[in-house]
Amino acid sequence: MTTTTPGLAQRAVHAAHAHRAADPDGFHHRHDNPEEWNRWARRARVAHTVATALQVPTDAVLVTDDPHRTYPTRTGDVPGDLITVTDPTTGSAWRFIPDHTTPGQAWLLLDTCPDCTAEVPVTPVATLADLGDHLDPDHDTQPARDIGDAADHQPNCTRTARTEPSPAAAPTRPHHRTRTTPLHHTSGEQR
Repeated sequence: MTTTTPGLAQRAVHAAHAHRAADPDGFHHRHDNPEEWNRWARRARVAHTVATALQVPTDAVLVTDDPHRTYPTRTGDVPGDLITVTDPTTGSAWRFIPDHTTPGQAWLLLDTCPDCTAEVPVTPVATLADLGDHLDPDHDTQPARDIGDAADHQPNCTRTARTEPSPAAAPTRPHHRTRTTPLHHTSGEQR
């Protein structure tokens, strides 16, 4: 059996289509000014780093604005990164946000809260093994520290009441906007 790998032109057009579909406004305006270009280039670096860590092709990683989380900067709040990794073999998708305790080195896997169905951070991931440990049905890893952050859950979620850390033990977190509607689970395979 012979397998042919798509050529550079075909992969480039496919990547442009994927970016245009995921973030039409951001993709269209990436050349408008130095700030937009810098943002685009930074996202490309994030995609490359995540792809390397998870051992997937760079074009399997899309970095877009996180519609639910903003982060303070010197010039005001900016949208956070929402990182979508699509397995080129199965088409399964996983979503991540940056782990600001280890900038550029690890991310937080998003999954659906079993109580309120909001998409919440469930475990830190720095390598393919971290993701595998979370997906392994025999793993004994405890939920990530962020699962109890009330800002990530729907109002009155019972999980936040059970797992809310004490204020002294709570890690410092960037500002989050409260979700008004739950996001859909995109991690592909069910555990």
